[in-house]
Order: sequence, then structure tokens, then C-alpha cells
Amino acid sequence: MNKPADVATSNRSLPTTRPGEPCTYEDAELGFRNHWYPAMFSADVRETEFKTLTILGEDILFKRIDGRVYAVRDECLHRGFRFSAKPESFTKNTITCHFHGFTYNLKNGDLIGIPSDPESKLIGKLKLHSYPVEEVKGMLFVFIGDIDPPPLADDLQPGFLDTDVHVVPFHKEEVHSNWRIAADSASEFNHVFMHKDDFLLKYWKQPLPLVEMPKGDNPYEGYVPLEGSGPKGFKDVFREVIPVFEYKIECEGEVGVVRSAFNPQTEQGSIPFGQMEAVLVLPCGLSIGPWGSEPGSLAGEYVHYEWYVPIDETHHRYIIAWGKKVSSEGEALKAEHDVRTRWSYFEYEGFNKSDVLANEGTQRAYSEAGYAFGEKENLSRIDGYCLMWRRMAAKHNRGRQVRYGGKK
Repeated sequence: MNKPADVATSNRSLPTTRPGEPCTYEDAELGFRNHWYPAMFSADVRETEFKTLTILGEDILFKRIDGRVYAVRDECLHRGFRFSAKPESFTKNTITCHFHGFTYNLKNGDLIGIPSDPESKLIGKLKLHSYPVEEVKGMLFVFIGDIDPPPLADDLQPGFLDTDVHVVPFHKEEVHSNWRIAADSASEFNHVFMHKDDFLLKYWKQPLPLVEMPKGDNPYEGYVPLEGSGPKGFKDVFREVIPVFEYKIECEGEVGVVRSAFNPQTEQGSIPFGQMEAVLVLPCGLSIGPWGSEPGSLAGEYVHYEWYVPIDETHHRYIIAWGKKVSSEGEALKAEHDVRTRWSYFEYEGFNKSDVLANEGTQRAYSEAGYAFGEKENLSRIDGYCLMWRRMAAKHNRGRQVRYGGKK
């Protein structure tokens, strides 16, 4: 039997990384450490209520106390019992381990009491890892890392935090694929081929092409890097390409024709895709727009936001929100009603659900034993979007995430 240790030492510290040392994209199986990630919606955590999530392989316990949400590691430092298996709280600011009664301050993670050894030297020395949390735009963001957190705005899509933007978060689900599969094709327009039959495009009269053809041989042409202060990633303005709205397939004398759901060459539609832009930023967030608020509308009003938050090596959390510039509370309420009663259904069921199908259908190829991430790919000049994202992500991430207690 091991001799009990009454000292505040542990070999189960969280993995650390040094600022300014990005990891390779291939090594980012669990995501990038030292970044802000969306966790859930504000409405998901009510006062005094415990919630638990796994983010980047780390189990995190959340609780709202006097309006503010706090987060700590969901594991007792004594013998590893998960608090969320049977959470016990005898004061609003504490969590008590159901197994042996070790009690911690939720606001800072400090061990404050042990029923069987109230004079233990561990008290005041042991400390749960606590996670910075920021609540904005109806969403909760958590910082996963070891460095002093940078401003939240540095890890969010440009404009998301603007005071005149009303954000309506409306969808989240667990997807059975690694987060990188989703990020690699976030708004890459060749993957729009799979959306050709989606009913959102027909309803919205949205003239998206089947695919886009590059004008030159440089796969990075048309993508604008974002490398200054603020978010890091790139912008796609959809103008340096040739849209394809119809494609003929010929094989052994038979001819088939594939057409986009809505063809602007024959029908009056809404905003052409060439007037929109998409931005993909670290660690895992996309914005794309503007979109019309009514079918066929040429007035761009809504911006689509989504995130691919790593859960573990083979799952990510897909989160969607819409934003709209407003000048009054009445306009904000109208946008809220419009998104929740109409667009949330059309957007997910009529479009984004196809993305989930594609990402889950691709997971097996990226997780086969003996292959590194992407080793089975055959990329070409049409894959500039994916290549640009991987280049920017590898250059500007703040470190590699590893399993809790693992080695880099």
C-alpha cells in the first residue's frame, strides 16, 4: 500500500504548451490548446444548475452562481471521481465529491474541506483546474489552456461581438467525425455539390452553383489571409472563380445532366454568391453572408455563424447561430422570432444537415489505423480552400491539445 502523501503534488497536471509554439495540423486531433471555444448557450445553464461537457477531451463542470457561470475540471483530485456522476452542493459556491466528501470552491477550484481530515495540509494547496468563461450574445465561451487568455475577440469571427449585431444561437449537436473534417470544407464551394437538392436553396431562391472552377493553377489564389491583430484565418470572397451551374456526365454513350437547385441564368433569385464572403478563423469558427431575410431578397441582412468544437478524437460539437444588425430592441425581437420560427428549420433541415452527413460519411477514411490525418487524400488545385485553412491554422494556433495527463 502506498504511503499517503499530505502534500499538494500531483502527476496529473493538465498538459501545458508554451505561447508562440504552434503545432502541426496533423497533430491537432483534439484541437488547438490555448484558445476560446463555444461551449453551450446561455439558456442551457440555469441558476444553481450543474452542466457537464467534454471539450477537447477535457471533462468540464459548469455552474451558474448569482448570474455568472463558472467552470472547473469534472474530476476530484483525491481519486478521480467525476462530480457530474452525482453532483452534490451544500453551499451555492461549492462542489462536494460524492465519494469521500472532498469539497472545492467553484469560483477558483480551491480545495476547502475534507470531512475525514479537516486539518489536512492539502486544504488550501490542492486546486481543481478552473476555466475562464465569458458569456456574450446568448452563448458561453470557455478558454481551454494554460496561458493568460487573450481577448475573446481574437478567437471569434470578425463582427460577431459588434454591439449592433443581434445573435440568435439555435442549433448544437454531436457529430461523429473529427473536427478537422468539418473545418476543411466549412464554406469550400466545391462541397456545395452535395447541397444541390437541398430545399433551402429552392425556397430561398439562392443561386449557389454546383461547384466553382479555379481560374488559375495557384490553389491559394482568391483567399485573403487574416494575420494582423485580432482573429487569424482567411477570407474567401467568392469572386476569383468560375461558377458552374450545370454539369454533363458522359460514360459509354450515356449522358447525364446535373443542375443546381436554383439557376440564376433562368430565374430571378436572391443575393448572388459572388456578393457574399466567408471567413474561417482559429480555432474553429466560420461566418458567411450576407443572406437575404426573405426568399428572393437582394438585401443582405443575416450572417451565418458556425463552429466545429472538438469533443474527442472522433467527435465534434456542431454549433450554429445567426446574426443581424439591428438598431432597436424591436428589430432584435423580430430577428429572434424570424430565426427561431422559420430560418432555424430551413437552415438546418434544408441545408446544414447535409454537411453533417458528409462529415460523418468521411470519418472512417480519416481514422483508419496506420494512416496519418490526410494521408489517403488526393488533392489538387481545386482544394485551395482546404489547403489555405490548414496553412493558416498550422501557422497561427497556440499549441497542441493532448489528453488530460498525456505527454506532448
